[in-house]
Amino acid sequence: MKLYFDVDGPHLVPDGPAMRERPTIVVLHGGPGADHTLFKPIFTAATAFAQVIYLDQRGSGRSDRGDARSWTWERWADDVIAFCDVLEIADPVLLGTSSGGWVALTAALRHPDRLSKLVLDSVMPGPTAERLAVFERLGGPRAREVARRYWEGETGDEIRREWESVCLPLYSRRPDGDPEAADRLRRIRWNHDVLEHFRHHLAADFDPWDRLHAVRCPTLILAGEDDPVATAPAARRLAGALTGCPVRLHVLAEVGHGVFREAPDRAFELLRDFVMEEAESPGQ
Repeated sequence: MKLYFDVDGPHLVPDGPAMRERPTIVVLHGGPGADHTLFKPIFTAATAFAQVIYLDQRGSGRSDRGDARSWTWERWADDVIAFCDVLEIADPVLLGTSSGGWVALTAALRHPDRLSKLVLDSVMPGPTAERLAVFERLGGPRAREVARRYWEGETGDEIRREWESVCLPLYSRRPDGDPEAADRLRRIRWNHDVLEHFRHHLAADFDPWDRLHAVRCPTLILAGEDDPVATAPAARRLAGALTGCPVRLHVLAEVGHGVFREAPDRAFELLRDFVMEEAESPGQ
């Protein structure tokens, strides 16, 4: 299995007469079935304080497609740890956005001593009724109905077109309408088979709530108050359930899905503070 990755920024930088190590952030894209280009160019901002490694997950982007039976949260999570082992990344900061955060969280549960820190951006989905209520608040009854049909597994080009035209625009609350959105979507090497596999199988398989106490590394949670998928109340419940590690939760007003894209200045400020500060002990 070959996994594609790209790198921004050095791990070692000159510091007087010595070379100083910087943190390495491994970023995981969402979709699932999208690729790492979702993070470009905005994540170059993080190279001011860290090395950034972008990874296309198994089945996505420029990585090997593999067998559909290997498209699981556990396999993707184990791939990330194996990837870090091969590259000798001893203490990665693992950052996942949307479903990439599901992979990152699974990695933290399966390999609790392997990560230095965990960053979860727009990750935990709320109950269906909670998500549908946000869609209706943002886009009216039609948006609620299209989202309901899509999440209930309706197939075909018609529902996909309606989802993309009615619901996807509601992911963003940027007043400028996210002018880079069209180009960013065109750059993605989508594997729609992975996305459909998620919609019909994997989404229902993700239920980590009774295991969240096992996460040990310091965790930063970012959420948008107007996210119609990874709802703000779900982010607050997630923070409360991570009882075995220090947690920072930031819910940003008038922000939708994908905090780094929606509010980059604030998000990267929070990321820098979290990554660069010495970790606290659990319970402090």
